[in-house]
Amino acid sequence: MGISRMASCRQLRQGMLFIALLAGVVTGTSYVSATTSALSGEGQQIAKVLSVRKVLRTPYFASRYPQIHYYTLYFAVRGAEQTYCGEYETPVLDEIDDVLSSKDKNVEIVLDRKNLTLTTPTGRKIKAHVVTNGC
Repeated sequence: MGISRMASCRQLRQGMLFIALLAGVVTGTSYVSATTSALSGEGQQIAKVLSVRKVLRTPYFASRYPQIHYYTLYFAVRGAEQTYCGEYETPVLDEIDDVLSSKDKNVEIVLDRKNLTLTTPTGRKIKAHVVTNGC
C-alpha cells in the first residue's frame, strides 16, 4: 500500500508540472503574438530613400596599429507625406553599400519613438536614430 501511494504522489507531481508547463507555453505564445502584432502594425510603412551621405568619423592620431574606420551615414526617407531623417554609425562596408545602393528606391521603415529601422532592398535591417534638427 505504501508503494502505490508513492506512485500516485509521483503521478500527481508530474501532472501538476505538466499543467504548469502548459500554462507557461500558452501564456508565452499569446504574449509573443500580441507583441509582434503591435510591432508590425504600428509605424511600419513603405518609404523612398531621398538622399544618403557618408561621413568618415575615425579620429586621426599617430599609432603604429591599424585603425578601424567608422562611418556615419545620414539619410532621408519620405513616406506617408512626411520626410524622416536618420543617422547610423557603422564600420561595416557592406552595410554602407546596401544603404547607398537603396537611394531612389522604395524601402520598408518602422518608426519607434526616436529610432528608425530601415530594411534595404537586399533585406538588411539598419537601426538608426531619428534626427530632428533637419537633414
